[in-house]
Amino acid sequence: MGRQKAFISYPLDWVFAAPSQLAVLRALKDTSEGMSGRAAARAAGVNHQACKQALDRLEAIGLVIRQGSGHTQLLRLNFGHQLVKEALLPLFAAESAFRARLSADIARGLGGNAGSVTIFGSSARGEDRPGSDIDLLLVTDRRSKAALADKAAEFGRGFTRKYGIRLSPIIYTAGEARARYEAGDPLIANILAHGVDLLEKKLREILL
Repeated sequence: MGRQKAFISYPLDWVFAAPSQLAVLRALKDTSEGMSGRAAARAAGVNHQACKQALDRLEAIGLVIRQGSGHTQLLRLNFGHQLVKEALLPLFAAESAFRARLSADIARGLGGNAGSVTIFGSSARGEDRPGSDIDLLLVTDRRSKAALADKAAEFGRGFTRKYGIRLSPIIYTAGEARARYEAGDPLIANILAHGVDLLEKKLREILL
């Protein structure tokens, strides 16, 4: 086992030493008043023991401050800490904006050729994992279908380079999508139930 790195030279090794520490930092970032250890564990989605260990480690490096004593003790992020101000808060802000920026890029990149753009599957349900594709249903008119297929392939390559995620588009004309809906296609039914529309015009408006 290698020698542990120095904190001053490699502080992020210590900040992100365990997934529970990241989860606790994320839970504390939006409260200036602080929260109890049990509340922090619930917000972070970790068990009480893992939360306590994470809080102890984060307190030891100055990122978390304890206030009060006994049962009234609250824990909060040290918003005056240089790493919190210059590294963690901007990182969490980028994380919060990631899905919205990703969706906006898809809408901009494909919306000019498509009548509707809908994310479905695991990404729409919030169940995606590293390596998951983003499933897309693109609906267009008959004359634009071939051009949209070419555009989606080209756009998808750039999108993967930018976000590290592959796009898996299905392209239907409005007539094809409507026919599938009227025939009771389970895929279309699932997309209508759980899909996320990215354009002003919704898939439901096209089908109904």
